[in-house]
Parts: sequence; C-alpha cells; structure tokens
Amino acid sequence: MNSVLELIFANFDIMLLVLARISGIVFVSVIFGRRNVPAVFYIGLIVSLTFILVAYYPLFERNPLQINSYIRLGFLAIRELAIGAVIGYISLLMFSALLLAGQLIDTHIGFGVVNVLDPHHNIQIPLIGNFYNVLALVLFFAMNGHHSLIRLLVYSYEVMPPGKVSIDSNISIVILGMFIEYFVLGVKLAVPVIASAFLAEVVFGILIRVMPQMNIFIIGLPFKILLGLAMLFFMIPVYVNLFEGVFDNMLKAIRSVIQGMGIQ
Repeated sequence: MNSVLELIFANFDIMLLVLARISGIVFVSVIFGRRNVPAVFYIGLIVSLTFILVAYYPLFERNPLQINSYIRLGFLAIRELAIGAVIGYISLLMFSALLLAGQLIDTHIGFGVVNVLDPHHNIQIPLIGNFYNVLALVLFFAMNGHHSLIRLLVYSYEVMPPGKVSIDSNISIVILGMFIEYFVLGVKLAVPVIASAFLAEVVFGILIRVMPQMNIFIIGLPFKILLGLAMLFFMIPVYVNLFEGVFDNMLKAIRSVIQGMGIQ
C-alpha cells in the first residue's frame, strides 16, 4: 500500500496526463467504452493501465516533464484527453461504417422501421447494423485486436510523451482517407444483400404481370426479409475475412495518426 502511495505522489503529474489520454481512448472508442458495460469496469481498466504504464514503463524516466503550475497541468491534461479521443475516434469510424451498411440493408429488405437501442451512443440504430457491430466486436477480441490497440497506446508514448506533442498537417489527410475508406466499406457490406433484394423485386414485378390477382404485399415482404437474411448469413464467412483486413487497416491508420501527432 505504501509503495502505491509513493508511486502516486512521486509521479502525480505524469499519472494525471497518462490517465487523461487513456480516458479519451476508452470513452470514445466503441471497443473499450461500451455504455452497457458497468462503469466500474472501464474505470478500473483506465486506472490499471495508468498504473502499469507509469510503474513499469521506463520512457517517463527518460523524458522527465517539468510543470511549474497547476494551470499548465490542467491545460496539458485537456490536450492529452483530446489526443486519446482522436485515437479512439478512428475505431469509432469503423463501427459507424457498419451502422451505414445496416441502415442500407434494413431499408431494402423491409426492416427500415425496426431499430434497437445502441447503449454506447444512447440512440436507435438499425437492426442489421447492430448485428454487424456485435459480429465485429466478437471478431476483434477473438483476433486479439485489443492487444494490438494496447500496444499502440504504449507506442503513442514513445512517439509523443505526455506534454510533448507536435501536430503534423498531414494528419487531416489520414483522417479524411479513413472517412472515405469506411464509407466504401459500408456500401460493400450492404451490396450483396441489397442485390438479392433487388432481384426479388424484379421477380415479383414479373409475377405481378403474369398473375395480377396475386397479393404481392402479403407474399413479397416476408420473402424479401427471408432472402435478405439468408444472404446475410451466407456472407458471414466472407465478412470474417473482410473484417480481418479492416482491423489491420484501422490499426495502421491509428499508428499513422499517432506518428502525425508525434515529436517532429
């Protein structure tokens, strides 16, 4: 207990800045900061990572930080919080692409009016988008992506120690490229199911011409839903391989953003 208190008092300024950056990542990231997870869990995660980094990582000894006032310490803490939020935002972009894909699919197969509550954003999200979110989260942890994310957190302190950050103007280009990439990803995920729904529309259009007495509304909507869901589950193996590449690109983008904010 005494050693813990000594660590806190001897490194209070460093611990506060490390805590701020990790908090920004956890609270913004969909991966670690799920709102349906008890608050004590991610608060414990933040505090644990802070203690581990400060106690066992020698970088802070090589890069001492001189802080002369609490005002400057508060300013640096806010900046560290913003840095963490930017890092976490990259992962948020990827999951936003999954919501886009779900919205497109729901609209075309008849689930457009069916939404579920997303506890992370506290908003209604598409049913299929929620399925994609859960699938991506399970795969991310199954592929040890959270280990890679924690390694990137450690790497961020090598490139930009607390209080020593220099923003590269090219960082906006990296983030813009991620916007475009994830928008395309959302459309790609939705295309197979949308194509099957379109083919169903064509088939039923022909049937109406051949059999005008058929009640297309009773038969057509359940068939489109069944066909869309069948195509969705048929594509799951493809999605698994696709997500592996998406996760790699996401981690590379986070590394690029960290390098863009590092000491020049």
